[in-house]
Amino acid sequence: MLRKSGVAALAMSCFTLGMVAMGSGAASASTPSVVSLEGNTGVTFTNNFNPFDSSSFATQLSVRSLVNEPLFEFDSLKANTQYPWLATKYAWSNGGKTLTFTLRKGVKWSDGKPFTSADVAYTFNLLSHVPAANVYGVPTMSSNATTKGPYSVTLHYAAPEYLNITAIAGTALIVPQHIWSKVHSPATAVVTKPVGTGPYVLASYSSTVVKYKANPHYWGGKPAAGEVNVPSYSSNTAAATALASGQLTWAGNDIANVNQIFVNRNPRTNHTFFAPGSTVTLEFNTSGTGPLSDPAVRQAISAGIDRTALSVKGETGYEKPATSSSGLILPNQASFLIPSLANDLSAHAQPAKVASILSADGYTKDAKGFYAKNGVEIQFSIEDPTAYSDYYADAQLISNVLQSEGIDATVDGVQASQWYSDSASGNFQSIIHWGNGGTNPYVQFSNWLDYTQSAPIGSSANADYGRYNSPAAQAALKTLSTVNPSNKKGVQAAVSTLEKLLSTQVPVAPLMYGADWDEYSTAHFSGFVTPQNPYADPSPGDPQLPLILMHLKKA
Repeated sequence: MLRKSGVAALAMSCFTLGMVAMGSGAASASTPSVVSLEGNTGVTFTNNFNPFDSSSFATQLSVRSLVNEPLFEFDSLKANTQYPWLATKYAWSNGGKTLTFTLRKGVKWSDGKPFTSADVAYTFNLLSHVPAANVYGVPTMSSNATTKGPYSVTLHYAAPEYLNITAIAGTALIVPQHIWSKVHSPATAVVTKPVGTGPYVLASYSSTVVKYKANPHYWGGKPAAGEVNVPSYSSNTAAATALASGQLTWAGNDIANVNQIFVNRNPRTNHTFFAPGSTVTLEFNTSGTGPLSDPAVRQAISAGIDRTALSVKGETGYEKPATSSSGLILPNQASFLIPSLANDLSAHAQPAKVASILSADGYTKDAKGFYAKNGVEIQFSIEDPTAYSDYYADAQLISNVLQSEGIDATVDGVQASQWYSDSASGNFQSIIHWGNGGTNPYVQFSNWLDYTQSAPIGSSANADYGRYNSPAAQAALKTLSTVNPSNKKGVQAAVSTLEKLLSTQVPVAPLMYGADWDEYSTAHFSGFVTPQNPYADPSPGDPQLPLILMHLKKA
C-alpha cells in the first residue's frame, strides 16, 4: 500500500463532470504492453477522478498524476535534483515572495486544446481561494496569479516561500481552465471523464479495476506501456498474492517475507527497493483537556513503545526503528541533527522511564493497574485501517506493551476511507501516520506542526491533524520558510528549534523510518528506480508516476 500524507474530509456532491469520451477494452495485465500497479489497498473504488477531492479514486489510489501533472518533478532521495515538466524553469524575486514559471511550449490537454499560462494561474488561484480543494497543502497566495503571454505565469506570496518550492511546483497538479472554470464545487464535484496533460487518459472504470490508455496528445511522446491498470485489492496480503503470481507489475506496500514469496521466485526480474522516505509517527490529538493534552503523558507513551518490535514484527525488518526524538528522517537528514538528540530514543520499551515520567507528573496506578490522576486514567485508542496490515499490527504491538506498563491503549480498526476522513476531521485520539518526506525537514515539520493548515475538530485539515497549536512552532516554521536557503546558519537555527520542540512536547512520537515501498518486475519493462539509480521516490504514486512511467523501456 502506498501511503501519502494528504487527507481531507470525505465529501461528494451529486454534480457529475462530463469531459471527453474515452474508449474501453484495455488489454489484460499479463500482456507485455501493460503495467499493472497497486496504488493503495483497502479502498472502495468510486467512479470519481477529481484531483481536488480526497475521497475520489484518483486521490485515494494516488494516481492523479497519470492524468494531471505538476510543473516540476523532484527527487526526494537526492537533494537539489529536479526535472522540468510542464514548466521548463522558474525564478524567485522580491525576496522569495514572487515566483515566475516559464512553461513548456507545445503541450496539449488530452481533449486537444492547448495548455497555457491561464491554466496554471487558474489552478493556483483555485487552490488559494477554495481551501477544501487544497488536499495536499499547497502554499496559498496573497493575490491572484498573473500571466504574461501564454508561457509565463507568476505567483505572489505574502512571505518568502523558498523552501516550499517542492510543494508549489511538485505537488500542485494543473487542471484545464476551460473545464474547471464551469465547476461550482471543485472540492466535491464527481469527475467521471478527467482531462489532463499526463501520459494517460481514462479508458474504463469498474469497481474491481480501472484502466488507463496512452494519451495520443502527450507532449512527452508515447509511453513504453500502452496501458496502465489499477486493480482493487482488499488488503496488503491480497496485493502480495497478486504480485507473487505475476498479476501485478509494480506494487507499493509492506509484504511479509517478500524475498521468499516474490524476489527469490525469479531474482533476475523480481526486485525491491525500500528507500527511507519519511518518519512514521504515532500522532496524538492534542486538542481538549484530557491526558493526551499533557506533554509528560506523551513523553511517557513514547518511552513505553518497543520500536524494535514494530520494526521486526510489524514491518518485517523493512522499516528501521526511529533513533531520534527530533523527527528527522535518518540518515537522509543527518546533517541537520542536533548532537544531543542523536540516538536518544531507545530501541526497546522503557517501563522504568514511563514510571518515572508519570510519577513526577502526579500519576499513580489505580486498582486496575492503570496510571491515573484525579481519578482520570490515561486511556486512548490508536485508530488504523485493518487493511493496512503492517500498521494495524504495529498498533496492536503498541497497545500490548503500553497495557503491560499501565497505560490503557486500545486499537480501533476501521476502513481506510473512514481513517482518511477521521484523520482530516480530527475525529481520533491517536493515529499511526507516515507523514511527509523530502530533502528539507521543513516538509515534515510543517505537516506535523503547521496550525495554520489545521482546522477545528469536525472540519477538514490539510496538515497538523493532531491540532497541535504552538506559537513557538509557528514562529520557527515561519522563519524556516522565509529564510534564504543559502543562509545555512539561519536554516539550522530554525530546524534546531523544531527538533527540540518535537523532542520535548512530543505532538508526534517517532516510531520508524518509513520505507518508500517498491516491489516491481522487470519481466516486460526496465527503467524502474533502483538503489543504483535513485532518480525519484520509487513508490507507485503521486506525483512521480509520469516521471517513472516515461522512464520505462520495454525489456
